[in-house]
Order: sequence, then C-alpha cells, then structure tokens
Amino acid sequence: MSASDRRPVVAVFGSSTLREDEPAYAEVRELGAELAARGLAVMTGGYDGAMAAASRGANEAGGHVIGVTVDLFEKRGPVNPWVHERVHTPTIYARLDHLVREADAFVAVTGSIGTLTEIFIAWTMLAVSARPTAPLVLMGAHWREWIELHRGPGFIPAHLFRHVDGGGHAGRGRRAWSAGIAAR
Repeated sequence: MSASDRRPVVAVFGSSTLREDEPAYAEVRELGAELAARGLAVMTGGYDGAMAAASRGANEAGGHVIGVTVDLFEKRGPVNPWVHERVHTPTIYARLDHLVREADAFVAVTGSIGTLTEIFIAWTMLAVSARPTAPLVLMGAHWREWIELHRGPGFIPAHLFRHVDGGGHAGRGRRAWSAGIAAR
C-alpha cells in the first residue's frame, strides 16, 4: 500500500480492566464501529478491556484493527481476537512512541495510569509541535473534572488546552470530530 492509499488511523487509549458488562464497554465498542464505518483504522494497545471493545466494534463494522503490544504485558494474555495487524514492541517506550507517532487522531476513554501516560505523551508532542497536528479527544463526561483540576496557575497553562477536546457526551463529541478525521 502506498502512502497515498493509507487510511487515517485513530489511536484509542483506555483501560485493560474494563469489563464487557460495564456501560463504558458498549460505548467504546460503538466508538470502534463508528470509526470503522467512516473508513478509519483503529489502533489500540491490543489487549483486553477498552482496547478489546474498540477493536471488536471496528472489526464487526469491517474496519482494520491494529494492536500495538509489548513484551512487558505479554503475561496479560494474547492479543485480543479482533486485531488484524499486530505491531509487537520490545519496550513500553517503543509502544508509546508507535501509538503516538503513527496515529492521525487520539481518543482516550476510561482508563488508569497507562491511559494518562498515553494522553500526556500525545498532548506533549502536539503542544511542542513534535508531530503533525491531530485531534486529542477525551471521551466521556468524567474527563471534564480532570481537565478543570489541571487548569490554572502552577498547572497546565490555558493556551495548551487548545490541543485537547474534553468530549463530554460520548456520542455527540465523537460524531463531530470523527467526521472531520474522515474528511482529511
């Protein structure tokens, strides 16, 4: 495939502990399906939880799914069954680099310190122009309070928030930005 034939890739960051019976799993699965329906590839960390939900949704909608795995997490089990293309990395740093470098957009869903690490690395690279401009969407109302806690003197300067969309309601925010990514 030539560079001109490459479909845009959306990295979805999220918890490996999200369970299928939790409401957020269905939202992330729907996100994966919507991205695939718009012709976007979905790239995740390749394991369970939110990564599996996004992968599953994209796969079920006929999309391409990339799983970026790492030696450190091999004990978690195999790559999720919805991944079409596995990119295995030797270190967590190589994994983070690949996720941030190869994505055309980022969506963070519910997560823990790994998700926060991915957000901050993507945000930093966008803020210092170390990579091309890309949407960074924090999907879900739970991110609003988190963003507000980081604003203000002694924290993250206001001008850096131009790189982050607090998303709010999963469906409305997701549809608005995914239409823009598909049009690129």
